[in-house]
Amino acid sequence: MESKRPLIGILGGMGPRAGVDLSAKIIAETIAANDQEHLPVVLFSMPDRVPDRTEFLLGKASINPAVELSRQLAGLSELGVTVAGMACNTAHGEPIFGELVKLQEAAAPDIQLLHMIDETVLFIREHHPGVSRVGILATTGTYRIRLYDDLLESADLIPILPGESIAQDLLQAAISNPIWGIKSNSNPVTSRARDVVYEAIENLRDRGAQAVILGCTELPLAVEETTIDDPIMVDPTRVLARALIRHSYPDQLKR
Repeated sequence: MESKRPLIGILGGMGPRAGVDLSAKIIAETIAANDQEHLPVVLFSMPDRVPDRTEFLLGKASINPAVELSRQLAGLSELGVTVAGMACNTAHGEPIFGELVKLQEAAAPDIQLLHMIDETVLFIREHHPGVSRVGILATTGTYRIRLYDDLLESADLIPILPGESIAQDLLQAAISNPIWGIKSNSNPVTSRARDVVYEAIENLRDRGAQAVILGCTELPLAVEETTIDDPIMVDPTRVLARALIRHSYPDQLKR
């Protein structure tokens, strides 16, 4: 009997373009000479079912998104998924991710769920060993729970945050404003949202950041990491794409 090939799963819909972006980056980071050599991937994108992660982390909503995410993991498990990742930084906050891991034990015990934030910090240590001061661009919820801060510090890296007005007001608006934010205008991203993101990067550089984490899956849609050299741009979506390949088809991961 032919052995079963690993199947990669993506929990998307947070927002919808973020899941598509992760899928596209899996393709981009895969060694393949033809269609048949590309990797099998299942994308679950059910944005209407997943509650807002930032609202929950800020205490403005009572339903933990982990409940629905565990249901979606169960669906991926039924399809045969063996390794999965979430196309959302904020969903990795401990109040969500910790509960999801508990629920996963019953819902989808056979799936290896990767942790985007852990993978990103490991990537910085391995690929940018000269970097010690790391800027963070993220949602208000991600800042509030120190999602990246604590892991960076545990890796002997210094987290750098943008000025308070940028972190609390401008950047969140650039992500989620219903008129001009990236979630509502992802293709193309509005010039207003893009300008805010570039302003935040400039602010972090002025504060001494040697590298900047684009710590919301919408942010790489506005600024590709290859377009800025100083500071170094780190895209957690691309990092997660590479991790998913490494855990399932390591021989096909581009170097």
